[in-house]
Amino acid sequence: MNRKIFRRVSAWKILLWACLSMLGGMLLAQLALTVAELRHIDASSVQALQRAEDAARATGQALRRAEASPFDHCSEADLTVLRNITYANSYVADLARIDQGKVRCTALWGKLAQPFQLPAPHYQAGPGFDIWLRQEIVHTHSPSNLVALRRSLALTAPTTFDLNRFYQDVSLRITNGDGTRVLVEREGIRYNPAGAIGLLPAVDVTHCNSAMALCAQATARLHWYPVLYPLGLLAVLAGSFVVGALACLLHLRSRRHHSVLDRLRHGIANDEIALMYQPIVCISDRRLKGYEALARWRPADEPEIGPDIFVPLAAQNRLSSALAKAVLARALREMQDLLQADPTLMLAVNTEVADIEDPDFIRFALNLTAPLAALRPQLHLEVTERADIRSTTFTHNIELLRRAGFAIWIDDFGTGSANLSHLSYARFDGIKIDRLFTNALSTGSPLRQVLPNLLRLADELDLQVVIEGIESEEQLQLIRSIAPDIHAQGWLFSKALELAEVLQQRPSSANDELGLAA
Repeated sequence: MNRKIFRRVSAWKILLWACLSMLGGMLLAQLALTVAELRHIDASSVQALQRAEDAARATGQALRRAEASPFDHCSEADLTVLRNITYANSYVADLARIDQGKVRCTALWGKLAQPFQLPAPHYQAGPGFDIWLRQEIVHTHSPSNLVALRRSLALTAPTTFDLNRFYQDVSLRITNGDGTRVLVEREGIRYNPAGAIGLLPAVDVTHCNSAMALCAQATARLHWYPVLYPLGLLAVLAGSFVVGALACLLHLRSRRHHSVLDRLRHGIANDEIALMYQPIVCISDRRLKGYEALARWRPADEPEIGPDIFVPLAAQNRLSSALAKAVLARALREMQDLLQADPTLMLAVNTEVADIEDPDFIRFALNLTAPLAALRPQLHLEVTERADIRSTTFTHNIELLRRAGFAIWIDDFGTGSANLSHLSYARFDGIKIDRLFTNALSTGSPLRQVLPNLLRLADELDLQVVIEGIESEEQLQLIRSIAPDIHAQGWLFSKALELAEVLQQRPSSANDELGLAA
């Protein structure tokens, strides 16, 4: 029932995260579009101001060159000079000569049969420059801004503010420095109001050049992403939905991992790590020689959790030492009386390399057993080797424990990283051979030839041996024929026992044959 509720809650969480992610994706898409459009409007204003500055400089230079003409005004030579200046300047549509307020001739039209009377200038810009705005003079096709310097007159080109096509969707206004005169006003020729709605305002961006008394204002209405890019919106929503769902799954997984990790910390601290005891017997006559303590995590009001889950979890999150302390303390507490009653009885406790390298664990083991130092030789610490053991700390601590009386074994010998090379780095009292070799005895596996060599090597090095995984009489007889003096454990002799079963089925004499059925 709890799992169904958890799954239902998880499904709602995933859906909620996905929907929120879709909303966030849409908001981010709108924000990205808005930022891009603001930059676009700003760039339009900057480019327009740059164009106005260039046009003002070019027009001023053209008028100064025209004033420097050495020829009589409106003479053929003078008109040739004006034409050359006009053709070389992309911001000037025509150059003219004025006398007593009248246009007498232009570079493009020559001498005018009827001089054109200019009205009073609209304003003055800088020293000596008169400005007319949107003034139409004879022979011109459209109103144009006029700039005069003494007796020379320039007509600005109508293409002066034809900006890059990228900016043609923005409306532009070029004004004088104080904004009282509009020099050029242009609507965005590609402005698309269908993509903009009243929710989003129009934006004005103005840049000015105080030295040249010019300002450029760019204006555009911001667009609404769903209207402007409907297919893009669908893609954003779909992508955001997937991202949100995946993020929620990762969050739930991480939360579950941390929840289990917190529960494991709590379980270690609150004695939730229970022990079962796997008997160890002599191969020759099945006499009981000791037990291996096997940890089981039994949280309150929850199903038991096997060591294949919590032991690696503890090792990966630096809880291995705390777990080893809890197991060692409980094993000694529960089996103390049996060990004291039978000095030949061994009790094997699993440890990790990290535990042996941890000085706090070494202190704990020594302090815990200090009142019962006589029992230390009966305590066999089996090092479960999951990584290479070549550190000086490990070797030093192994020797420290052995001098204190503990017996040190290599667990799962012959598999993984636990191999012959480790026997040259530290002194051990025994090896435990993995069930992999036991299973190979009754098959055609090449490993069948390895076991006798391992047992011969152990005998030459004076190492005690326990072989795991004996499940059949055939396996027992094969091993007995090879090495009758070693110890073994397996379901052929007994399953792992609860403490109550150990105490109930304990033989009255250590020399009695183990009377436990598999």
